[in-house]
Amino acid sequence: MQKETHPVNVLQRVRKIVARQVEVETAKPFVVSVMGTTGTGKSSLINALFGTDLRTDPVRPCTKDVQTVRVDGSDGSHLLFHDLPGIGEAGTVDESYIAQYRTRLLESDVVLWAIHADSRSVTFDQHALDRVLGDSPAERVALMSRLTFLLTKADLLTPAPWIFSKSGGVGMFAAMPATAELLAEKERYFQDAFILPHAADLVSSTHHDGTFDVSESGLAFDQHLVSHRGLLTSEAAEALSARHPRHRDVFQRLHDNHRVISCSARLRFNLANLMFVIVNKLGPGAAVRFQKFTSPQGLNTVSVETARRFCNLVVFDQARGKVLFDMADQELGDRR
Repeated sequence: MQKETHPVNVLQRVRKIVARQVEVETAKPFVVSVMGTTGTGKSSLINALFGTDLRTDPVRPCTKDVQTVRVDGSDGSHLLFHDLPGIGEAGTVDESYIAQYRTRLLESDVVLWAIHADSRSVTFDQHALDRVLGDSPAERVALMSRLTFLLTKADLLTPAPWIFSKSGGVGMFAAMPATAELLAEKERYFQDAFILPHAADLVSSTHHDGTFDVSESGLAFDQHLVSHRGLLTSEAAEALSARHPRHRDVFQRLHDNHRVISCSARLRFNLANLMFVIVNKLGPGAAVRFQKFTSPQGLNTVSVETARRFCNLVVFDQARGKVLFDMADQELGDRR
């Protein structure tokens, strides 16, 4: 009996196979892991990004064992979040946790490594990263390619005030030029410290619109994705964009794969940009699952009443025994 090869029947079978694959991919849990030293605000960041309610404490570390939290979507899908214990609780890289870290990270779609923005020390985190990456070349590539390094608690940098841009009952925080410049310098510093030494283990990838056809050293592509082996610096991305301006957005996304990103869970500063970078480095299937749990709208916004409480300056005139300024007393409502 001859195999059926009628074009219509073949197309129907292909559609069923694709639909089945999409269904399987959609049903998978999306897995996020976050790690870093104690006190970098890992749980607070995940609460801000995904609307979870992980316990936080301003004094004592709350995460002492690997905690997996499940967040259910409205369509039956779910997200699994691995909240990993802060490394260095005892002043050393916690060897008992290294194997757990590696296992959890390899099964994750997204791995966030949190570093305190108001820090210049890199040695401890560098040693921890080397221990987690291990000796297997394949595992090192897999781990480095899904890692996103963050400078958390950017709101604790105080060279200049933060701007709160108000619109109705909500607003967004933005950095003054001095703070923005300092954050950019810190991002470059930590990229040199954490990412550049592992450039050989990096593979950046992102989607394209189906017309990508660039043949350049380090680049590979298929009908859906473009990948780049090694660290694509901002200079190299700009050079590629100059030669192939039609694909400037693709090269920018490849560069963003291994940027260090500054953010603040408290001020919700730069969270939408962080989400944009994460989604763009995922494969199509993972991106579909991830977007069910995220929405750029509202990620960066803070209510006026919440923002009012962030001001920590009260001006008191001792001679007159009078408070001259207190943010809590300022009228921020819309004028009618």
